[in-house]
Amino acid sequence: MTFALLFLISGAISMVTLRGNGADAGFLAAGTLIACAGSAAWLWKHPSWWIAPRNHYLYLAGGTALGVGLSALLPFLNGAGPWMVLGAAIVVYGYFERLRLLMTLGSGVMLAGLLAALIRTDILGGALHLLTTAMLAIGAYRLHMMRHGRRRESADSEPDFIGSFEEFDRDEANRP
Repeated sequence: MTFALLFLISGAISMVTLRGNGADAGFLAAGTLIACAGSAAWLWKHPSWWIAPRNHYLYLAGGTALGVGLSALLPFLNGAGPWMVLGAAIVVYGYFERLRLLMTLGSGVMLAGLLAALIRTDILGGALHLLTTAMLAIGAYRLHMMRHGRRRESADSEPDFIGSFEEFDRDEANRP
């Protein structure tokens, strides 16, 4: 969800400053590095399934930080370099965790980043930012549902009344 918010704010900043196609590399790179550092610290304390060896995750974090930093400097990517690197990192993390949802989500983010690098129209860049935001938000929701499941429907009444009603009619036995 953090990355969805990052893409939403980045797209808004890019559009307000008339930056081009909606891909502001500086803000997106800085935000990605901060979010990745926070996520890595949280994951280190609360590891997920961690199917792959721990070193693989460290290499992924280092490669993502290096890729985001370097791709933000490449002018021919039209500011969408960190976008594509983040998508590739999500794909690799999905491969490590054996989650097709993450691999599909990362591929979509990479494709949107590639289109943002190739298309130089303002409105389409903003639309790609919104599309990426929606993909990341839906992916975060699906991951949450995979881990915690759906909430069960509770009784329509207040919890104080649960158990005070009987499921049968007392007068039913007296009727012919």
